[in-house]
Amino acid sequence: MAELALKGGKPVAPYGLKIEWPVLDETDKYAVLEALVSGRWCSLTHGPDTKNGQFEAAFAQYLGVKYGLLVNNGTNAIALALKAGGVGHGDEVIVPAVTFIATATAVVQIGAIPVFADIDPETYQIDPSWIRKLITPRTKAIVPVHYGGYPANMDEIMEIAKEHNLVVVEDCAEAHGSEWRGRKVGSIGHLGAFSFQQGKPLTCGEGGFVSTNDEGLYAKCLSYANFGRLPGRPVYEHHVIGYNMRMTEIQAALLLSQFRRLPYQTEIRHINGEYLAMELEKIGGVSALKRDPRITKRGYYFYFIRYDASQFKGVTRDLFMRALRAEGIPCGTAHNDPVYKNPAFLELKSIYGIPVDYTKVQCPVSERIYRNEVIALGKDFLMKRENVDLVLEAIRKIKENVEELIE
Repeated sequence: MAELALKGGKPVAPYGLKIEWPVLDETDKYAVLEALVSGRWCSLTHGPDTKNGQFEAAFAQYLGVKYGLLVNNGTNAIALALKAGGVGHGDEVIVPAVTFIATATAVVQIGAIPVFADIDPETYQIDPSWIRKLITPRTKAIVPVHYGGYPANMDEIMEIAKEHNLVVVEDCAEAHGSEWRGRKVGSIGHLGAFSFQQGKPLTCGEGGFVSTNDEGLYAKCLSYANFGRLPGRPVYEHHVIGYNMRMTEIQAALLLSQFRRLPYQTEIRHINGEYLAMELEKIGGVSALKRDPRITKRGYYFYFIRYDASQFKGVTRDLFMRALRAEGIPCGTAHNDPVYKNPAFLELKSIYGIPVDYTKVQCPVSERIYRNEVIALGKDFLMKRENVDLVLEAIRKIKENVEELIE
């Protein structure tokens, strides 16, 4: 048996995994240069003659929605969608405890109160039973996050929303290309919100997108995102107190160029992700998230592995990850703690005058999986089967030599 790298042996991947992100070629350079020399860097209106308008039309068609709006980042996309949905000061918005902090801070941004729900232990997505028990007369919206690219249970979430007349804003920041029953995420709720930050499956460095099938919601988004202007009205006529959430034409040009790769990249990651899930089962003690036939396509931001220390002779998750990193496989725990454990929320005493106390929040599953179960790998290793095989080889090696870690 080979000695573990953590104990001085040769690593499985001494030079790490072969990862390239973002992917860039001459077409992207030309797209940016074309926008640059055009002299049109700002787009006040989003018609077919603008890069903003062209991307909006293309991405909306890809998602299967009628309307889409580019904005300057994903956090603002969530806030804008909630604002358009009528969420305001003092309203409660149910969000998952496990997500990037922006899901919750976007709620605070518009003066509303985030209420944290626990997750399903088999999927790491918001638990619908928790949504039901957290609803109060002040609840106005639900923000399910397709965390890591794994779609949340949209059947049950939409059913709950219909029963209680709640707005559903899908946080799709990590789930470009993911599908639930053949429908792209971002097309199922009342609104969807995407991020195009550099690490995301579709990127232009920073950016966001709001999707919807509702013309009225789209019109509100359009106005709020551009200083309260209305299409066809004078440029200095403002109808609501709006924001500046515009994306530049240069960014939109890059995004439009990058978009042509998304379907192919999503397919490759999906295929390699399914292969990895099957091979992990053969090893034992490490498994992918639950395979759900309703998920017809997985776009990835994280690849989550569930670690069972009992099948590794009690070796802790953290020690296992140290051994995996020593073999040349980068890994972590994603966002490290439930959102409410961040100082930003632990130290928060009020939201626009409304008292809050997040020190009392407890989501047992979320806390457990961060403490000793979840292992997160980034999306980019999935682009090459050889990377996936190296991950599997490293995990097999650790299991076969686990006694070295106990010593």
